[in-house]
Order: sequence, then C-alpha cells, then structure tokens
Amino acid sequence: MRAISLRFGLLGPVQAAHDGEDITIGPPQRRAVLATLLLSPGQAVTIATLRERVWAGPPPASATQAVHVHIHHLRQLLRQFTSGAAGGAPRLVTHPGHTPDQVSYVLHTTPETVDVTVFRRLVENGESAQDSGDTRTALTHYDTALNLWRGEPLADLQPSAYIRGIRLSLAETRLDLGKRHAAALLDLGAAARATAELRDLHTRHPGDESIVILLARALHATGAHTRALRLVTDELERCRREYGLLPPALLAQRDSLVHGGGHAGVAP
Repeated sequence: MRAISLRFGLLGPVQAAHDGEDITIGPPQRRAVLATLLLSPGQAVTIATLRERVWAGPPPASATQAVHVHIHHLRQLLRQFTSGAAGGAPRLVTHPGHTPDQVSYVLHTTPETVDVTVFRRLVENGESAQDSGDTRTALTHYDTALNLWRGEPLADLQPSAYIRGIRLSLAETRLDLGKRHAAALLDLGAAARATAELRDLHTRHPGDESIVILLARALHATGAHTRALRLVTDELERCRREYGLLPPALLAQRDSLVHGGGHAGVAP
C-alpha cells in the first residue's frame, strides 16, 4: 500500500493537496465544515456545533441538510484520494445521536497531515529547545513553523465567532513566535536580521512593550545606541501620556541603555 499523500492547510485559505497538487474541496461552507473537523481531530462534532461554527450569522432553515450534503461530499473526496493508502489515512466517521442535532462526525487524521497541528508542535519544540539553551535548534524549528503560513488562517471562511476565535488564537501564537524568533537571532549574533524582523513587528503591533524592548536590544547590538534609547524613551513617554504609568520593564531597559548595556534581562 502507498503512503499517505493527502495533506490539509488551514494557515491561509483552506487547502487540501494530494501528492503536492491542490485539489478542489468545494464551496466555502464545505471548506468550513472540513476546517472545523480538522481543528477537532479525533473528536465528535455534532450537527448543532457545525451549524454554529460554519455560519457567521443565524443559520438558515436548510443548514442541517446542507451539513449532511457537505459531509457526503467530503467523505467521497477522502475516499477518492486515500483509496489504497497505508494505515492512518484520513477517515470521516458518523456517530448517531438521540436527536438529529446530536448526530456527530469525527475526522480521524494523523498529526503530520494538518499544517496547524505541525505548526503548534514545531513552536512547542522550539520553545523547549530555546528554554534549554539550544538556540540553533530552536531557530530551525521556528523557521520551519513560520514557513507554513500562507496568509491569514482560514482566510476564505465566513467570520463566525468560532472562526474569529481560531484566527485570534493563531495570530497570538504567531506573534509570540515572531518575538521568540527575533530573540533567538539576537542570541546567535544575527542582530541586523533581528532588527529588520522587529521593525516589522513593531509597525504591526506598536503598543507591544516586549517588542520595543527586543528592538532596542537589536538596535543597540547593531551600534544604533542613540536610536535604541530614543525608541524606549518615546515608548515610556507614550505610556505615561496615555495610561499614566511607566512600565518597569521599559524603565529597566532604558536604565540599561543609559549605562551602556543593551540587555535588561527581560524575556520575550
């Protein structure tokens, strides 16, 4: 039997590929049903839950029937591209319920076939390596994780509360990954590359204190000491003006720069 060659992408528009070639999944609602099942691997998802997660507003009267139709086509799709595959090929299983709303579906997949699962594992492995002092290994994991992103997660789906929550969670993880990636570059002496990445992060997240601190460290490491000090001083002034406070971490970073150092010992 041949190896599994069907893979799924959620870190961008919902995508399925067979032997590296994109395959047609179907209309947006079908992609949303697939995404919901992929994000709950091995877990039963009821008709009621699918209606809630697929439609951005109140689901139409035909929603239950539409879900049944989408499940039927997804099952056919999986059979078409996994026939004769080795064990572990994706399987879509139906579980009966006491009421129509309690009928549920389970999509069994192997972790390496879904990019979100792979992404999260790479981030965890990178964090473990970084926390144990193996920065080069951490950076390898981080680079691989970042390369999985193709744009906004689930970009082609209606913004139901569930989809918005998934996007927000993944965006927060990616932001933290960006900071950890830059910190790893700094630790390895790649200050110029770290500076470029942190400038981009600072532009997109101007109020993030930890990004300001990392960028100040990076600027100092490239010899731009005055710019690093101005960056932190301006951020302190903004915090004082808008919130009436001076964050201790920023004060520590300013003091470090004033005394000729670039690192105030603040973790990303």
